[in-house]
Amino acid sequence: MEKVNLIRELPYAAGKELSTLVENRKAYTLNNFELNVFETYEVSNMVPLKFDDIVIINMLKGKKIMHLEDVPAFDYMPGETLILPASKPMEIDFPEARMKDPTQCTALVISSEKINESLNFLNDNYPKTEHKLSWDFSWDKFHISNTSELATITNKLFAAMISTDPFKDALSDLLFKELLIRIIQQQQFERLKEPESDNLIGPMGPIKKYIQEHLTEKLTVDVLCQQMDMSKAGLFRLFKEEYGISPMELVIQERLEKAKDLLRTNLSVKEVCYACGFNDVNYFVRLFRSRTGITPGLYQKDVRFNAS
Repeated sequence: MEKVNLIRELPYAAGKELSTLVENRKAYTLNNFELNVFETYEVSNMVPLKFDDIVIINMLKGKKIMHLEDVPAFDYMPGETLILPASKPMEIDFPEARMKDPTQCTALVISSEKINESLNFLNDNYPKTEHKLSWDFSWDKFHISNTSELATITNKLFAAMISTDPFKDALSDLLFKELLIRIIQQQQFERLKEPESDNLIGPMGPIKKYIQEHLTEKLTVDVLCQQMDMSKAGLFRLFKEEYGISPMELVIQERLEKAKDLLRTNLSVKEVCYACGFNDVNYFVRLFRSRTGITPGLYQKDVRFNAS
């Protein structure tokens, strides 16, 4: 199983705050944002929901099945974030909600003025001039996995919004800019991780292709700089601006994805380790476990069990 970065649960409804057992709503309203906390206490199906502005949705506890236009229904679990445009209709199933085990999710609704102001601020002050890209949402990547940075900033933002701090509006404005950066970076990184050939022709295409074709070789920052014909400072800036990671983090992630593929074969863990470019089995096992929550050996057993 993959390691998940969770958003902390928020205070649950109590007493008169609980007015319905399906999508009970508690709202925290600020100048530019509204944080809605929804709880469901019984199994329900095809519950309609729509927001008038752009919304960032976080699953905190339980499970939903989401039904959106133009995409197949999908499970929505803690550790994941949805970013949906204004007026996007959705219908939601709650297959596991119980009175003693409710689901909880949040919907952060942001005014269009605040979205435009924040995007303009980023594009004016931190433009991605090197590859003529701009800060903006990728609507085809509306469903993303939380990074640790994304989970951390979301927790800080929610804590500020529900607090009694007299400066919570100002704090929330500052935190939202960072949240926006983390979301856009993760959307772009999700695209980079796709195996389709189209993803090898963008700004990061050549370096990703080179890494994939040379995984078993010694890949260093100097080697990657030579391939991109860039300085170290330029290479690190490109990675940080586009994806929020270092060049070597991409190498690690490509090697781990290759390892998952090879663990589905009859190769041993040791053979997989060396076939993916790692030169220390103990390090490979520790790294794989820290990133996925499971050792390579157990991952291999689970894959074989599920395939049988």
